[in-house]
Amino acid sequence: VLSLLILVVYQEWVGRQYTPPPSSQKDEKTTENVAAPPPKPQPALQKAKPVGRASQEKIKEIRVETDHYIALFTNKGARLKSFTLKHYRTSVDEKSPPYEMISSTPGVPYPLGLQLQGLDPFDDEGLLYSVQGGDLRLAGDAKGTLLFQGQSPTKVILTKEFTFTGSSYPIQLEVSVQGPEGSAAPALLVATDGNHKGPSQDAVFEGLLALVDNKIKREDVEEIKKGKELSGPVSWAGFGYTYFLFALLPESGAQQRLTARQIGPALIMDMAAQPEPKAGEKSRYTLFIGPKELDTLKALEKGLERSIDFGYFGFVSMPFLYVLHFSHRFTGSYGIDIILLTILIKLILAPLTHKSFVSMKRMQKLQPQMERIKEKFKEDKEKMNKEIMELYRRNKVNPMGGCLPMLLQFPVFIGLYNALLTPIELRHAPFMWIKDLSRPDWESLPLTLAGWHLGIPILTLLMGASMLLQQWMTPSAGDPNQKKMMMLMPLVFTFMFVSFPAGLTVYWLVNNVLSIAQQYLINRMEQ
Repeated sequence: VLSLLILVVYQEWVGRQYTPPPSSQKDEKTTENVAAPPPKPQPALQKAKPVGRASQEKIKEIRVETDHYIALFTNKGARLKSFTLKHYRTSVDEKSPPYEMISSTPGVPYPLGLQLQGLDPFDDEGLLYSVQGGDLRLAGDAKGTLLFQGQSPTKVILTKEFTFTGSSYPIQLEVSVQGPEGSAAPALLVATDGNHKGPSQDAVFEGLLALVDNKIKREDVEEIKKGKELSGPVSWAGFGYTYFLFALLPESGAQQRLTARQIGPALIMDMAAQPEPKAGEKSRYTLFIGPKELDTLKALEKGLERSIDFGYFGFVSMPFLYVLHFSHRFTGSYGIDIILLTILIKLILAPLTHKSFVSMKRMQKLQPQMERIKEKFKEDKEKMNKEIMELYRRNKVNPMGGCLPMLLQFPVFIGLYNALLTPIELRHAPFMWIKDLSRPDWESLPLTLAGWHLGIPILTLLMGASMLLQQWMTPSAGDPNQKKMMMLMPLVFTFMFVSFPAGLTVYWLVNNVLSIAQQYLINRMEQ
């Protein structure tokens, strides 16, 4: 009896919580005088049963295939159920299936849902939409359209229209909401992600990425869990991975309010136009789900290329990446492209490197005279420094000559590092015995030892040996202990590069070999 009583009271409470208020003024006044239950921070949204003309629909799936992807939509919520990239594999294995960016994850709603706000919050996840259009297979400039239309329990008409083009990734999306009397509650367009847990070799989750007021925003999972809200003119916003991006681009960079949070295993991003569109007025978006390929992103002219994290020296990284693209037209191998790019950079920086090496060599020759001056004037520091500077002047040696050229090269090295660390072009790109230039080289020669999955880092060991030889050849003007410390650097770098992408190791190895050759010539000239 007590259980039944609790159920009856609970049903009555739920009815008062979610049922629309009566339309008459008398009932409205009565409702105002009734003590309301304590407010919840985020009330549950109605999961509607099929109603209206959409109630006659059955759950079905619509398949859309273009030159670049295969998309699977469901009319339950008019949402995207699966999205597979045809030209990118799941793993380095050539027989692995195409990479599925969007897939079914328990507890995670499918993306592209609509939520109505206001007195009667509503989520269209359980609503069966009617569909105009069927399976599509598009190629080249061919276009196709899917039109979904549904009706909420409060008679609000929801419409989603998708337009696809065979030869491009972007999908055009138009959304409209209209109430029974020409008005409707404001609507949120929802993006979800359930693939953010744990690192992935092919696509490490980066978090929420957005370009708001021409400023790039990057919020990781921990920040999203706390709840994040952004507002302003939004060029694009979505969820990013190392090599892939799922983004919504509002029409003309309109004012939007973005909210990101975590609900269960899902990360949720809401996007709502400000001011709210009028009833029946269409909100237009471009949907991009695809690779972070520089030319593809720039073609949208919305700053989407800024989703690639090149760091502070992106102005250096991007030209290097374009050079790789150019040489790849002729070589067909990104390993060879990296070698050619390294040689080109070495030639450009050769004058600075030469000046640095010559300065260090001359400083080394002056070392015995400097030691005698230090011994002679060890009681008079001021006189000692004066005599050392005079020694530099007579021999035309700049004590900063060895350091300054290296500092000027620093932005170039960091820019090249990022240009080889982040681009999707190196993903699954083979070179000699290396199967994937975006992964550590030891993974290409795996072995199992006592249950441990290991590998032989041949390229990294060669890089360490070349660095050791280069360090041994580099002149040192300091004391022997300092030189011994510097000889430990190759060991440190070898351990670091074990986990670095093989493309970076190729660059560093070739750079070391070229530096050794240059140092050898300078040593011969300065004897």
